[in-house]
Amino acid sequence: MQDLRSKAGKIEFTRARARSADVLVIGAVLSDWDVHHPETRLFRYEHDGKPGEQWYFDDFDFHLQDITLFRNPDVDPKTDYLTYLSSEGDVYHAWWKGNFREKIVGAGTWVDDAEGRGRMSAISQIGDKLYACGNGGQIYVRAGSHWHLLTKSILFDPEAHARLGKTAPPTTDPGFLQWLMDSRRQEPRNLSLHDITGQREDAIYVCGVEGTKPVLCFWDGGALHELEVPLEEAALTGIYVEHAESVWVCGREGVLLHGSHARGFTPVDLRQPHNLFHMITPYRGKLVLPSSTCPGGLYELDTGTSELRRFAPALPKLRGDYIFHAESVGDILWVVGQKDIFRFDGNAWERIEHPDL
Repeated sequence: MQDLRSKAGKIEFTRARARSADVLVIGAVLSDWDVHHPETRLFRYEHDGKPGEQWYFDDFDFHLQDITLFRNPDVDPKTDYLTYLSSEGDVYHAWWKGNFREKIVGAGTWVDDAEGRGRMSAISQIGDKLYACGNGGQIYVRAGSHWHLLTKSILFDPEAHARLGKTAPPTTDPGFLQWLMDSRRQEPRNLSLHDITGQREDAIYVCGVEGTKPVLCFWDGGALHELEVPLEEAALTGIYVEHAESVWVCGREGVLLHGSHARGFTPVDLRQPHNLFHMITPYRGKLVLPSSTCPGGLYELDTGTSELRRFAPALPKLRGDYIFHAESVGDILWVVGQKDIFRFDGNAWERIEHPDL
């Protein structure tokens, strides 16, 4: 494995998670690596550490896709620990008494056990269990130390896809266009799921996209229900459950939805048509949304008036091209971007200097 420190200034951050108001965990890769390169360096920053004792790291032989905190009832029901998900379905438990690693069998693209449905995207604890979702309509739940599909109702069928392709006539055949139209109607569904969260194991939301159409689903403990989204095109990327009747869902092209599975969802008119919102975090009575494109930046939403504006005070000037993560812990707000780390204490921003940038 190459040493990321040997290429100072060449790393970029890809994922982040606040461990506490003073501890932040960040995934990094070399800037010139392919985006799916199967190596990641996990940095741990301790804000209250002594100078020279604030940064620590570990190297992992997988492409990091998401980070969550897990209060595992089987090992320590009183303390949570960091848990990492790779795009190929690796789940790494960073338990202080003994790290251990699991595999979601069937998930992924390049691993031997992959079943052709694609990469994993997100992991979250809901109730006492871990849940994960990804491409191809994959939704898994961890029972004990084993992972299994939560439902097959929206699962992509790669074999049906392959069989359909074998029926294709030559493009010069007069019937090719008709076959193409018919095949699109017969094509098995292929949903890309980007986020999964919930307050209980019988009240779980999952969001994503199918082609260009938004996808929002609700699991009631026994069945998965696809919810109506009043948008023709959108990719939904993040969910924040305020309470049972107030759920917020963000996405590309400046999309923000509000509602619940019981009363439905309606778009919030943000007048920001091009922002790619990555996630939603509550902070001091408002919702904070980091955006990476057009124009990008950090926004705050007044939930009472639905007024969206730039977060004030404004972020310091970025060194990288974009931000992708914002997370609050009490009065502290962490923001992470391609080459930036900021910490807001309620009064002023502090730029966190990384030794490899």
